[in-house]
Amino acid sequence: MRHIPAVTPFSLIALGWVLAMAVAQAAEASPRFTVTNETDAKVNVYIFTGDDAVCTWEEKLKSVSAGETDSYGCTGNGKGQCKVQFYTGGDEICKSDRNTCSKNAIKVDGGSSITIAKQGDAYVCSF
Repeated sequence: MRHIPAVTPFSLIALGWVLAMAVAQAAEASPRFTVTNETDAKVNVYIFTGDDAVCTWEEKLKSVSAGETDSYGCTGNGKGQCKVQFYTGGDEICKSDRNTCSKNAIKVDGGSSITIAKQGDAYVCSF
């Protein structure tokens, strides 16, 4: 006769911990962020992986239409963040917020929201 081990409270706690860690790693592996475009022009979003140190070749190129909101993600590679650049009409915007890749891109943590608006001739970006 085969012996089947009993399920103990400790084994249930351990299983719960393992599942929670797997979910946390999955979220960190593919962080997502939201972009709200409050302008009257399409905004292109260049998305780089979370561990990209130079931000030369984007992982993805997406766009958010005028007046729209969309959600994007990247391969986080254990960093829990994406690195992004924003362009409209061929010009880079949000340049003053660049804080990674030798000041060429912006770090965006998973779960973040970015709002892009226009005041006069200038684009204003809120993170």
